[in-house]
Amino acid sequence: NIIADIPFDLLKTEAQLAEERRVALQNTPVYFTYDETVVERSRQNLRRFLAFADSLRNGGGADAAAIALGRLKIEFPALPEELLARFIDNRPPRRLAAALDSIFAMDIYAHGVIDNLAGLVLLNFNSAIMRRPLQDITLVRAQLVDRQRAYNILLDRLNLLAPRMDFEVETCYEIVRRFIEPNATLDNKATGTARDSAIAAIGAIERKVTAGDLLVRRGVLVDAETARLLKTYAGQVRAEAAARGWYQELLPVMARLILVAAVILLLYLFLYHFAPDVFWSNNKILALLLIIGLELFLVNIIGARLIHSVYLLPIAVLSILVTILYDSRLGVVVTLLMALLLGILNRFNFTFTLITGLAGTAACFSAGEIRRRSEFYRIILILSLAYVVIIFVIESLRLSPVSAILTYCGYGLANGFISPMLTIGILPIFESLFGFTTDVTLLELADLNQPLLKRMSMQAPGTYHHSIVLGTLAEAAAKAIGANPLLAQVGAYYHDIGKMEIPEYFVENQLGIKSKHESLNPTMSALVLASHVKKGRRLGEEAGLPDAVLRFVEEHHGTSVMTYFFSKAKEMGLPLDSDEEFRYPGPKPQSKETAIVMLADSTEAASRTLDNPTPARIRNLIQKLINDKFTSGELTDSALTLKDLNDIREAFLSILIGVFHQRIAYPKKETEGAAS
Repeated sequence: NIIADIPFDLLKTEAQLAEERRVALQNTPVYFTYDETVVERSRQNLRRFLAFADSLRNGGGADAAAIALGRLKIEFPALPEELLARFIDNRPPRRLAAALDSIFAMDIYAHGVIDNLAGLVLLNFNSAIMRRPLQDITLVRAQLVDRQRAYNILLDRLNLLAPRMDFEVETCYEIVRRFIEPNATLDNKATGTARDSAIAAIGAIERKVTAGDLLVRRGVLVDAETARLLKTYAGQVRAEAAARGWYQELLPVMARLILVAAVILLLYLFLYHFAPDVFWSNNKILALLLIIGLELFLVNIIGARLIHSVYLLPIAVLSILVTILYDSRLGVVVTLLMALLLGILNRFNFTFTLITGLAGTAACFSAGEIRRRSEFYRIILILSLAYVVIIFVIESLRLSPVSAILTYCGYGLANGFISPMLTIGILPIFESLFGFTTDVTLLELADLNQPLLKRMSMQAPGTYHHSIVLGTLAEAAAKAIGANPLLAQVGAYYHDIGKMEIPEYFVENQLGIKSKHESLNPTMSALVLASHVKKGRRLGEEAGLPDAVLRFVEEHHGTSVMTYFFSKAKEMGLPLDSDEEFRYPGPKPQSKETAIVMLADSTEAASRTLDNPTPARIRNLIQKLINDKFTSGELTDSALTLKDLNDIREAFLSILIGVFHQRIAYPKKETEGAAS
């Protein structure tokens, strides 16, 4: 849509002005002055003629007719002699002569007689005002009488009064019509003033456009009138720009930049205080900025050119992506900030802000617990319903027609389908480019029929069983402290995949046979044990495991010391400068989830050696193992708090009490070293 940023006037064209002037003049009455003295003079002259002619009616013979003609010629020299002679020879009856005065008063001079209407054709008027001494009379043009029409009225009335006296009527008509004088004259001053006022009342402005008015709707063909409107608007914008100083041009831009900066600052502060894992991760920050940029591109670039309704813009894509890739809390915050940003960038369009904020928030809540790609259908349903409700409310408040409301609600249903479908297509790109591991991916990896897990169950069944139990412990502990339980569970499943290549070197796979470590010196045994970390990393990469899961492979031992083999090396008197040769390569756990798996790994392995396990003994064992990891510094990078460690202990305890069964006891040092 093209919306006016500034108010301006759309001027009428010359053709429009000419037509309006013509119509205005046509509808403006002309003024005539009615002269009573002319009427009275005409009637008096007619009466005098008829009376004189009647006085000559009696008498006979040619001499009498000649005398009468001579006297009429003397009294009325303007009348032709021939007519007078005919009148004397064919005098009309007295009743006809008596009616002539009434015809003059009631018919001919009722509204006045104008000299010649044809001479007023250039005035192009529809009505007239006849100014009479006592009262003005308004007449339509058809009611005006000029000299010729007055003659016609006279003849019609005479024929009506004497229908079978054609010769007498004609003679009377020719005489009497000469007594009709025009008595209505055009009042040029009054008429000119009225017509000038009518012209002056015509404004040059066709339409006043205010800032924010819609000039042309997206997708509508631009006709000549719309083109003229846009041309006028462009000219006004240029004129105002030329009239303003550079600082006035700069101020609105600076104001918008300040508002945009304020929105970015709010996001910065939120990430810093409430999402430090995102704030300090260049990868996650870059991905978040890319998602925001993608949203702006979809709305302001593609949407502005291809979509003719804001209700079809896929603005919920951002909300769904951020919620799935990060969490619903960050999704809601980013959605609301994006709503403000879109409103600012789109001329403070409240519809943008409202639809983005409300529909986006609904999308966040519907996408918060996505565990399978099929659950996107739930997002489609909730988002579509949210769009319909929001659009119905907005358009009802605007008093839009019912047909428009139904159309826009249809757009909302379509958008509720389009946005999740776009997200499904975009999501794998972000997962692969930025190493995101979504719950959808984790659930796929948690399937025990995954090739790696099936292979481990065949090649290293003890390790497989250990990993499954470990997954249960890790999931419960992660739930207890508010970490990601699904990530912890999946990480536990895959943390020991490196043991598949040399399963016989790990106690859980030996099944009572002689340990291969008895034939190796402690240093070599340490290398063998440590190698399962690197082997696991390689196997995971070959299988396409995401980085979030591979970190469990690398970090589940941290940099802890293999105490059993380190102590054995010292007992054998091997030359040792430090314990570095007997440490796992690390790194230390970098997240709460990998730290949980480290603690669960030690706990599950050690719990197998407990004799006569009771809740108290299990609790003490768990506490000791947690204390050892804490004091050795293995948990320093994991962000776990003391409260978290206490909650983890209780979660482990509840699981182990429920599933614990009697294990064969191993020597203490072997438990701490070789068993894990």
